[in-house]
Amino acid sequence: MSQSLCPRLSLFSKPTTKSTQRLSNTSLPFTNYARIKSIDCYNMTSAPALGDNAKTLHAAAIAHPEPKIYPNAGKPDYVHSNSTFEEAPLEEMDKRIEALVAEIKELFYSMEDGEISPSAYDTAWVARVPAIDASAQPQFPQLLDWILQNQLADGSWGQQSRFLASDRFLNTLACLLTLTFWGVGNNQVQRGLHFLRGNMEAMVKEAVAFGHQGFEMVLPALLNEAKHLGLDLPYELPIIQQINKKRDSELKKVSVEELHTHPTAMLQCLESIQEVVDWKDILKLQSKDGSFSGSPASTACVFMHTGDKKCLRFLAGLVTKFEDYVPCMYPVDIAERLRAVDSVERLGLERHFQTEIKQALDYVFQYWGERGVGFGRDSLVPDIDVTATGFRLLRMFGYTVSPDFLQNIKDEAEELCKLSDGENRGRVIDMLSLYRCSQINFPGENVMREIGAFAKDYLAESLQSNNFSQATAVKDNLRQEVEYALFARWNRNMPRLVIINNIEVFNPDDLWLGKTLYQMPNASNGKYLELAKLEFNRTQAIHRSEIQHIKRWYKACNFPQLEFTRHREVAIYWTAAAVMPDPQYTDCRLAYAKAGIMAVITDDLYDTCATLEQAKLFNEAFERSPRLIPISVNANKELESAILTLIVFDGCRWDTEQIEHLPEEMRIVFMGLYNTLREISEGAREVQGRDVLPYLRQKWLDLFRRYTKETEWMERRHSPSLEEYWENAVESIALGVTTLTPIFSTQDLLPDHLLQKFDFRADFLNLVSLTGRLINDVRTFQEERDRGELASCVQCYRNDNPGCTEEEALNYLYGVNEDALTKLNYQFLMREDIPKSFRTVLFNTARVMQLFYRNIDGFLNAAEEMKVFIKKTLYEPLL
Repeated sequence: MSQSLCPRLSLFSKPTTKSTQRLSNTSLPFTNYARIKSIDCYNMTSAPALGDNAKTLHAAAIAHPEPKIYPNAGKPDYVHSNSTFEEAPLEEMDKRIEALVAEIKELFYSMEDGEISPSAYDTAWVARVPAIDASAQPQFPQLLDWILQNQLADGSWGQQSRFLASDRFLNTLACLLTLTFWGVGNNQVQRGLHFLRGNMEAMVKEAVAFGHQGFEMVLPALLNEAKHLGLDLPYELPIIQQINKKRDSELKKVSVEELHTHPTAMLQCLESIQEVVDWKDILKLQSKDGSFSGSPASTACVFMHTGDKKCLRFLAGLVTKFEDYVPCMYPVDIAERLRAVDSVERLGLERHFQTEIKQALDYVFQYWGERGVGFGRDSLVPDIDVTATGFRLLRMFGYTVSPDFLQNIKDEAEELCKLSDGENRGRVIDMLSLYRCSQINFPGENVMREIGAFAKDYLAESLQSNNFSQATAVKDNLRQEVEYALFARWNRNMPRLVIINNIEVFNPDDLWLGKTLYQMPNASNGKYLELAKLEFNRTQAIHRSEIQHIKRWYKACNFPQLEFTRHREVAIYWTAAAVMPDPQYTDCRLAYAKAGIMAVITDDLYDTCATLEQAKLFNEAFERSPRLIPISVNANKELESAILTLIVFDGCRWDTEQIEHLPEEMRIVFMGLYNTLREISEGAREVQGRDVLPYLRQKWLDLFRRYTKETEWMERRHSPSLEEYWENAVESIALGVTTLTPIFSTQDLLPDHLLQKFDFRADFLNLVSLTGRLINDVRTFQEERDRGELASCVQCYRNDNPGCTEEEALNYLYGVNEDALTKLNYQFLMREDIPKSFRTVLFNTARVMQLFYRNIDGFLNAAEEMKVFIKKTLYEPLL
């Protein structure tokens, strides 16, 4: 017995498949057979049964008990489009897409140390640096000019596009100190003082409520200096006194030894704790570029105390690059590349920028450290948001990175979560990044699950509190981002739905918050958003055209006549479009949709229509199905008998009574299935250079035998052991045929030595089927039990564990599902020996199943949520 797929299912073993029986190579091809619409075998005059099986066949045809029909069976598909929009001119759309792709590529190619917006706070600090020639003038007078010229209309300084109290207060106060220090800009100083005096109490309270990291350390230091310079401000406000006391308390907790020996976040704001800094010792923690954690303000402060030449060289370099201002941190080469790749990946643009993504992530990876990364390559202090984003993206694109560094972040984050509501606000963005990062986990990585658990709790609590609204001051759509992240995990959601949400919440003028607000134009701008909408709409137009193909095929197969099945052709095509959405995979999508539709029809056939004897006859007919000789005929029914005489199998005539004595609906299913597999195989032959029909037919035959086994169980009212059930169920879920039928049509070569790495001979497809079966069973076992089907993993687990309650069984199986999804993460992301297109078909199929059965059986029941999802992805363009 082979090793169990999942330790928690120790009784389960990987099922074996029968060796493929290839048909004779001397059989003639049947390229045009699908076009012969007159070969409706189910309308033919019955031929007399031959041989010893005549009575059995006749009896099977008569024996047709009351069918066990699904709800909604026989009804039309529950998804229809009422859209009346006009398609945009596709040629114009393609030209604009091409132009935008070229422009964004240029952004990637131009990335050096990073582009970032001005910081009035840091510009003010660097502007205070005196000239090294002792001329009592500023070393960088152009920065002073920038301050004078960039005061806002209300008298403040800061980010004009967004008002954030902490940002405006720190920027404004720092600029006032610098102007007063140099004795210039009296008019600007007075306007700035008027702004602060009129808004000081309200702004400080708002800033404290927001929970801006560092504000309560920086503000008292600035106010003390303002008081020393004689600026007229209300220093005795109760809120100011409260902040002063809190700062004094925090400073007492600071380990002076650790401050000077280990890189911490305090290096970014040394200007706010000058009284405890030993300026000679602190130079030991200077970064290679001469800065202190990339902070211009902190570095300027150190220089003014030490005259260190490396500090001056860093500051001079900044002024040379930005000319008349400096940013809040620099360089930001790591953060810029990660955020640009994040924009591309989350907006569904990956296919256009594969080279650029690899170059950017290669760059990040060479600077990846045991503790993660900061904003720049020389950062000594990792940043939670940047590190979590980096880890997620590196893993998603196949880089080997260990989660060990997350232990330190976990400890820090857990400490924050222990603080009172007033002390831990403002960390929503960090926690959201950690939550997303935690979902790209592999087996055995407990720290990832722990981080995910407390990050999820933090985000859920934030949504319920008034504190969350403060965070939207930085990102308008942050609440929507968090809600959607909590709605479905990465490996339990459909890529196209994720892309829609990401486009809806994407802000081209996105801001981030350091000590002050800043923008990174190369990582977030209008070009990304415009391209994302065009790409989505262009792809959606292709998908809509493919739906028409599926509808024509469905009608040509006479499937609408079937009364026993659930007609879900559009819903199933939707899953195909979700699994492989990119335009170049049309053949794969169509084959996937047809396979999925036929899997549903045959499942319903065996479940609700066929008797056990009919099921076995159907299997026998399919096993002996022939190659067909192409011939041109018209629709004259008189030619049907002539056509039948040309049906051969391994050089022998095919006994037509194999399907003649089956009910009409079963004959419809048989011919639709047979002709469709032939058509798909002929298309795949052009890519693969070999006949894949024998392989596919064997997989479908294996599936039908699994269906038959379930029919036997149901007729006997047998509830098997878990091991017996699972050996059958891993294939009867039909995800094998659904994925393997189209996988030859991805345009990638698929020899058998590669195929065996992910079909049922290996773990990958078994894991996909495991998760699909588990989530299907836990959502449907009660309804199926009511229909007389006793076999489900829930019931079988209880049979094997007497006394186990239904709730205990469900909890156990949820755990098995979670473990298997984690293993699938690894199979999808790290199996570089399998081409990405094949991995994508399998992994996204697992994701689709998790979403379909997220709360209920979203496939059987015409769930309104599913209707909305389908219409949004297939019928509603993004405007």
